[in-house]
Amino acid sequence: MGEVMAARSRGGTNGEDGEPVARWRAEEAVAGNRMALQALRELVIYPFLYARQSRLLGLKWPRGLLLYGPPGTGKTSLVQAIVRECSAHLTMINTYSVHKAHAGEGEKFLREAFSEAYSQASQGRPAIIFIDELDGICPRRNSRREQESRIVGQLLTLMDGNKKLSKKLPHVVVVASTNRVDAIDPALRRPGRFDSEIEVTVPTVEERLQILKLYSKNLHLDENVDLQIIAGWCNGYVGADLEALCREAARLAYRRLSNSSEDGKVLTLLMEDWESARSQIKASMIRGVTKEAPTVSWDDIGGLKDLKKKLQQAVEWPIKHAAAFARLGISPVRGVLLHGPPGCSKTTLAKAAAHAAQASFFSLSGAELYSKYVGEGEALLRRTFQRARLSSPSIIFFDEADAIAPKRTGPSGDSGNATVGERLLSTLLTEMDGLELATGIIVLAATNRPKAIDAALLRPGRFDMVLYVPPPDAQGRHEILRIHTRKMKLGEDVDLGEIAERTELFTGADLEGLCREAGMAALREDLSASSIHKAHFEAAIRSLRPSLTKTEVDEDAAAAIHGPARKN
Repeated sequence: MGEVMAARSRGGTNGEDGEPVARWRAEEAVAGNRMALQALRELVIYPFLYARQSRLLGLKWPRGLLLYGPPGTGKTSLVQAIVRECSAHLTMINTYSVHKAHAGEGEKFLREAFSEAYSQASQGRPAIIFIDELDGICPRRNSRREQESRIVGQLLTLMDGNKKLSKKLPHVVVVASTNRVDAIDPALRRPGRFDSEIEVTVPTVEERLQILKLYSKNLHLDENVDLQIIAGWCNGYVGADLEALCREAARLAYRRLSNSSEDGKVLTLLMEDWESARSQIKASMIRGVTKEAPTVSWDDIGGLKDLKKKLQQAVEWPIKHAAAFARLGISPVRGVLLHGPPGCSKTTLAKAAAHAAQASFFSLSGAELYSKYVGEGEALLRRTFQRARLSSPSIIFFDEADAIAPKRTGPSGDSGNATVGERLLSTLLTEMDGLELATGIIVLAATNRPKAIDAALLRPGRFDMVLYVPPPDAQGRHEILRIHTRKMKLGEDVDLGEIAERTELFTGADLEGLCREAGMAALREDLSASSIHKAHFEAAIRSLRPSLTKTEVDEDAAAAIHGPARKN
């Protein structure tokens, strides 16, 4: 007959000393989601608390509630907490219990589940029927899936009840959950069946703090552990992710304690345990879309001082100081396009901006979006923007934007990839326009061919800011050389300033290769070498050529002044 769970409340009676025992509340088991909790209380508890008043007024209470939202946000936990709070009878229905091998078994199971719930409700006890993953049980009907259509029809009949007896039937509520609300048969989504739909969203930073406190209440935390800081780290984490984070931090602390020689030591979670756990437990919302969490800081980028400042103000400030922007009525930048020669740190700048803003980072390239299946690239684009909205603040980064949003060629253009590119461009334009209603989402893009990008993207409201990323000057090259030789042991005769002067037209990538080649030259000379000297850098400079030419730099600089760049 499926899983049936009845929970008893501890509240409402007196203890041994005559004092009233505090009534158990759902907030002791779940954190955040206040709107969903309130909706469940009104659905389940109010018809019993105010039964007399509703009879006098002729009020008909709703009987259905649909909870929707991403996986792991606590939809099932909310229902179980309300069941415990009001001592309700709970009948669970899932896809495994309904989709049976023989025809008619699923419908029979549904009828028995409703019959048992009505039996419990007739005894004056709240009864809840909880349907998990409703989209798997009642998808949109079509003629090719006869069994699913029969199950949908049976559920519709049971939720409507016998019209003549509906007023006499005891109050039974049906709660369902899904993370694909649009996949549910539309006949279920109307008043009289699922009267209300409540979104169970990704928790905010305040809600993440509440969830962390809930799951760590039985853990011994070091005095230096700041859950507020940890909550700020966990952008995009749902409740299940935060529970796994606490569990992983405890496991790491236990491993550290077991490796310690001290006996009788208390298992205490340190801040480094939480940091290590966070590197292992990633946010569910960004799995399958983002390649990596950026760990690049502004200090890892040499030179470009003014550009870094502009990018920081455009990307980091609206996220970290959103209240100040709202107070002054300033609309934040929606998109920033970085263009310049290859190897000049455009991608690294985007990652540094995401890291500094502590934002979720979604990275897409043309290779991922151009699929042999029609519509797959557009679906990936829409899914990425949807996940970015759910896990905001977030940054969506498009590498090689000229491949993703090429200039439209019209009817006479190529009918192959150009058509795919036009569809991707149309989807991108639509999604970027939709960001006007969202907060905390910024689109970054990088290209070394700005003239190849469609002009529709290069207008205010889409890519509001276009920044030219030039090759590093002498000072910038000096800083880049210092960054890439931080872990190298250099001889006293090495003058990085002199090397910077001699490496004109070298990009950041070229300089990184130069430092590596100097180290290899030292090893070729002597495998037991302990330091890198001036001669090794001289050999590296002779063997390498810069990626850029003077002509290319002049053309890019001219494009920055006369081309699409409006702010640089």
